[in-house]
Amino acid sequence: MISRSPGPDEAGSLDPVTGAGVTTIVLAEDHALVREGTRQILSAQSDLRVVGEAARGDEAVRVVLELRPDVVLMDMRMPGMNGIEATRQILARAPATKVVIVSAHEDADYVREALAVGAAGYILKTAPARELVEGIRAVAVGSLVLSPSLSWRLAQSRDEPARASDRLSARELAVLREIALGHGNKEIARDLGISLRTVEGHLHNIFEKLRVTSRTEAVVYAANRGIVSIESTEAR
Repeated sequence: MISRSPGPDEAGSLDPVTGAGVTTIVLAEDHALVREGTRQILSAQSDLRVVGEAARGDEAVRVVLELRPDVVLMDMRMPGMNGIEATRQILARAPATKVVIVSAHEDADYVREALAVGAAGYILKTAPARELVEGIRAVAVGSLVLSPSLSWRLAQSRDEPARASDRLSARELAVLREIALGHGNKEIARDLGISLRTVEGHLHNIFEKLRVTSRTEAVVYAANRGIVSIESTEAR
C-alpha cells in the first residue's frame, strides 16, 4: 500500500494565495508513472493537495477511509478490486468524499456504471491537465464533471427516445435544473420557495419518472436530452 497522512499544515489548511480551503486528494492508480505525473500536475496548484496514494482498489478503500479526502481520482481497472467496486464501497462509508473516475475507457457502459454507483465525474486519461485540475475543483463544490466527448457518447447509446420534459411537471423540471447546478435540498428549497419535504417529494417523483436511482443519473439523463446542461470543465 502506498499512502501518506496529511501533515499538520495540510489537513484543513488554506490556500496561501486566495485564503480558500485546500482540496485534499487521494490518487488510486496502479501505474506508478501515471501516479507520479498526476501528482506533479496537482502539486503545481496551491489549492489542491495529494494526501495519499494507492496502487490497488482494495488499498484505495482503506486509504480513503483513513484519510477522508475531499476527492479521489480513481482508475477503472486495478488489482485487488476494480474502480467501480472501490467507488461503491468508499461512498457507502465516506459519502462526503467525491470520486472521479480517471480512465482510458470511453465506452458509454463504463461511464453509466460509474455514475450509477455515485461517481461525481468521469475524466479520460487523454484529457489535458487543465481539464483534470478544473474537474477536481468542480466536483469539490458539488458539480458533475464529464470529459466533453462522453456526454455525446452517452446520448448516442441511449435506446429510449422519450423526452424527459414530457414526463416531468414544471416544478419537477425546476428541481432537476437546481440539481444540475450542484445544489443541495436546502438550497433548492430556498431558491424555489418550497419546503424541504416538498423538495424530497419532487426528487422521488423525478427518480420514478426517469427510472433512475440517483441525482447524478437524473442529471445525466436530462442533459442527454437537452433539458439541463452540464457545465463542461473546458468552459469553467
